[in-house]
Amino acid sequence: MFWSKEDIVERLSKIPTTLEDVSIEVFEGIPQKNDFLFRASLSKENCTDSAYICRTLQTNVSVEQVSIEKELAYPYMNGSPSNEFAIHSTQYQFMLPYEIIGYGIRKEYRIFQPDELKTMFPVAYKELMENKLKSGAEKQNFDSADCYRLENESFLQYINTPKIIITNNYNLQASYDLIGKHVFADGVGVVLGDPTLYLYITAVLNSSISKAFPEIWGREHGQTRNKICANMLKRFPIVFPKKQTTENIIGRIARYQIYLNRQKDAAKVYAIPGYQRLIDFYKRISDLLILDTYMTDDLDPKLLEILAENITPSDEELEYSNDINLMIGLQAIKDNILYSPDFRQCRFSNEFTNILATLKNSSVW
Repeated sequence: MFWSKEDIVERLSKIPTTLEDVSIEVFEGIPQKNDFLFRASLSKENCTDSAYICRTLQTNVSVEQVSIEKELAYPYMNGSPSNEFAIHSTQYQFMLPYEIIGYGIRKEYRIFQPDELKTMFPVAYKELMENKLKSGAEKQNFDSADCYRLENESFLQYINTPKIIITNNYNLQASYDLIGKHVFADGVGVVLGDPTLYLYITAVLNSSISKAFPEIWGREHGQTRNKICANMLKRFPIVFPKKQTTENIIGRIARYQIYLNRQKDAAKVYAIPGYQRLIDFYKRISDLLILDTYMTDDLDPKLLEILAENITPSDEELEYSNDINLMIGLQAIKDNILYSPDFRQCRFSNEFTNILATLKNSSVW
């Protein structure tokens, strides 16, 4: 069969299982209109001497030196194109004057009332109130916490809960937030029902399959959107490999990608070469396995055997390690795969080759 781009979109659009089916919640990040909440730039780890950026509707950016209590500060993630697999650290923290209660997947929360905030977190209270005055709201009543609460607080239910954070630049980009503390504005958060699926779903959302998703949405709803939203992502089609071995390999490669993308970000400072080549190699392998899962189920068994032999389980949380020597081990795995006696004998079927060519040559994908 000759597969055109339209054929691939049609096939994917008929997949019945969606991201919503495997999720507890798919939700938006911090609302865009927050007059009196702050992103704080911490100068040193665990140091509250910082510059803050006030997100207001009326002004661009104002910067001053302040000292915000760290109990109210959460790591901030922007919509940078570099956020793929791994959340790259930024200098910003987001100040949330809320108390997060409980340790379950879904949290209870409450906003600190002005008197509480003034007593417990006086610096935060001072900055919030001063900014309120600067905005021209001198005559408004400050007895209510409405002056600094979020317009949409559903985001807070999943603070400190593991999640996938999806941003939309040229393509969908999914980052795995293991700790769940990151605050994000331009993006969608996904909390899965089965925590073992996080790495696999993250890999799928970063694969070439995701490039077809805007066209699936446009075909079904008769509209195109420049930015993703929660309702869109709920419709994303999900297929799991028939073989657990394949799913395990994809998940392990996702761990490699988290580590490599984090180290690549650090390499901007330390000038360590080689990360992009490894990232491209492992992404290609993962993409082949995901494409086979979604479309063909006929990859050469020899390839799967070679991958299973070399991409093995690890008890070490290497994806969050800062040891740059781990790159040597990932390079060795790559070499073992490429130079395996059977690797060059692996063959793709004509159908699979056609799908690869269609994806590669499409002006949209």
